[in-house]
Amino acid sequence: MSLANGGPTPYPQYSTFACAVCKRRKRKCSMELPECRSCTSRRQQCEYKPPASASAHSASPRAQHVAPQRTQRPPVALPLLPPSFPAEFFLDNFSFHCRQDQIPLQDIPLTKPLLDFAHEPRLIARLYFERVHPFFHFISNKNFYEHFPSAYAPLMSVSTILVACMKLVSWTPREDSRKEPKSTSYLVIKRTLVETDIAGLWSLQLLQAMILVSLYEIGHAIYPAAYTSIGTCTRYALALGINESLTVPIHSPEVMVLEQEEKRRAWFVNSGYPKRPPTTQDPPADALLPTDDAVFDSGNVVFDRLYTVSTPADTGMGSFARLAQATYLLGRVFRHICELRVDIMHQEEGMQLNGQLQRLLEVSASENEISAATSICSRSGYLLYHGSASDIAT
Repeated sequence: MSLANGGPTPYPQYSTFACAVCKRRKRKCSMELPECRSCTSRRQQCEYKPPASASAHSASPRAQHVAPQRTQRPPVALPLLPPSFPAEFFLDNFSFHCRQDQIPLQDIPLTKPLLDFAHEPRLIARLYFERVHPFFHFISNKNFYEHFPSAYAPLMSVSTILVACMKLVSWTPREDSRKEPKSTSYLVIKRTLVETDIAGLWSLQLLQAMILVSLYEIGHAIYPAAYTSIGTCTRYALALGINESLTVPIHSPEVMVLEQEEKRRAWFVNSGYPKRPPTTQDPPADALLPTDDAVFDSGNVVFDRLYTVSTPADTGMGSFARLAQATYLLGRVFRHICELRVDIMHQEEGMQLNGQLQRLLEVSASENEISAATSICSRSGYLLYHGSASDIAT
């Protein structure tokens, strides 16, 4: 197949089916174009006939197989996107609130894997409140069940995501030792949270779902996802204005008091890491601690006695309130040991922190309680001792 002018030999082109002569002789065909090797050696006329399924309007077999025509796919209908999140909320927050604008309530379609995972939401919620809720009282039973319109009506997308995160964090390895923590359900939930961020969903329930995922990642040592997830939760809480609920007046309607209490508990769930820049500032000294856990679960939040983060610990505090105060003291310890100072005021501050930690440990011991607050206080005391010793040594 050399060119007449002595140029280079081009690459051969091939057909997708055998020629008519090779088919009739039941021989293997090389399917080269324009003639196969068998017909060329036998000096026979090589002809490629298209199969019966080929389109009738093709000009020739050679043109059909050298340049096949592309079939056009039918247009795909794009899903209807929810209205855009008002960018003025971040770009000009002052004007946004002066105009008394509201962030629209939005809903998005969820994938089938997530809907299947969050099947039977009432059963999932019951297991969560039995297994996880006693250790992290930050989701109100009353508010949660009010989002269930009926036994058969579908949930809003945010409520469904929260139910899926409840089921995820309730799982333990002993239920299925062969299942890895980085399961398909975990990846589906993480992907869904990213989609809700892009779609502009904005609610306290979504923050609670993100916190549950962070707790799951911490418990199963999924790093660095756990570290970045905590930072995301904190920034999301700041954007929601959760930090403003720490010192909110408590003389409000019952519904508002319960909502503010739930926001306050969501804020204190987030904690920091040593030797890393804190995401937020420490709460002010007059920031209110969460109320008693039994009162919070009943939904009738009352404040018989106010406790702040700087109040000395006593047995009247609830379990979650002691956890919140331990987290506050841990943040102060982090800032204390990261300050490269050696002076009297710095040493007195360290002694004051040590006294507050010891008092909180004594209260937990009097309650015969070995909890997360006890662990945080012990860790804080260890960091405070070694951090202060290293500062003095330098």
